[in-house]
Amino acid sequence: MKLAGKRQSIPGVQSVAKNVGTGSALAGMFGLMYGGIPGALSSAALDFAVAYPLAKGARKLAPPRQSKTTFIRTPEGKLVGAPEYSGLETAANYGGSVLSGVLGMGLIPQVEPTVMSQDQTIMHEMMQRQAVNNLQMPQAVAPGTQFQMSGLEFLNQYVRPDMSTMSTQLPIPERVQSLLNRTGLELGL
Repeated sequence: MKLAGKRQSIPGVQSVAKNVGTGSALAGMFGLMYGGIPGALSSAALDFAVAYPLAKGARKLAPPRQSKTTFIRTPEGKLVGAPEYSGLETAANYGGSVLSGVLGMGLIPQVEPTVMSQDQTIMHEMMQRQAVNNLQMPQAVAPGTQFQMSGLEFLNQYVRPDMSTMSTQLPIPERVQSLLNRTGLELGL
């Protein structure tokens, strides 16, 4: 800030680049989570490129002032009012960060699902299961579910046993045979 032709500096005032750089680093971390290292670099650079000129212009319009309530100690040991940044500069910095996020939507590739319907999803999952389990034939499932239909035919042997595959006469325990002989009944096998 200039006062009567001389530059008066307020101790502790950070440069605009340092203030904006903090937000750009944060944008870069979000970009790293979303798009890896290229996403981090592009997000941070775009945030700085958009927010820096806005914050610098806002600081020219409304420079920081010395606080009358909060104080900092200078390296010489003197207490001076801490810098208070204008609301315009803060709004410009935040607004630039939001604007860079909107502009950066096109920088990071968006992933769109290729399988959309439920039937296609189930078919895709069944193909994956078939490949993982080394199945020779595709699996049949009930419509709209993943309930496996093929491979359950063996249950019929338990529910309705095939008598031609079983031996015609099972061994009967002696105690049961003695009771049958006493009553004169036969099992009918």
